Amino acid sequence: MEPLWEWKWAAWDEKAGRFVPTPVWMTDAEARADWWAFNDQRSHKIEHTKRDRNRSIGPLIDPPANDVDWPRERRARADVSRYKLPPFFTSTYEELRRIWTEQRNEDVRRLALEVQCGRHALSELEALTAEEYWHIDKDSATITDARKAIARIRRRLRQEMERIGPLTGERR
Repeated sequence: MEPLWEWKWAAWDEKAGRFVPTPVWMTDAEARADWWAFNDQRSHKIEHTKRDRNRSIGPLIDPPANDVDWPRERRARADVSRYKLPPFFTSTYEELRRIWTEQRNEDVRRLALEVQCGRHALSELEALTAEEYWHIDKDSATITDARKAIARIRRRLRQEMERIGPLTGERR
């Protein structure tokens, strides 16, 4: 069997002021496809972590750090609202329709459409995930079937991420 080389990778963390290694091993192709920092010129493979995935007996991901007070960490994370946004009530479908009909500002109307479009995308992704789970859950499913299912879900997620653009910064 041909070796499948994988490495841990490191990305520059502005807050910590140092390179932070990934907890997972990734091949070049996986890092290129999945890792947020792959295109950052400061990110790199950690050469001494190179291993053949086909011969490795170690886990694909490191266990959580023992030197962290996890109950305290969970409480601290719970105190910060989701995605570091201020607390707000989610708009209902009826409220979005009202905003669309009452507002003449094109930007406000576009935001209402974007919220509804995101809801449709999430619903579609949930249905796709449920369908793929059903197929994988059968006794005859193989690892290859699972990889294909995950690839289909990831492909649809990638399409949606390309549609909406980056979370911060310039519009594409």
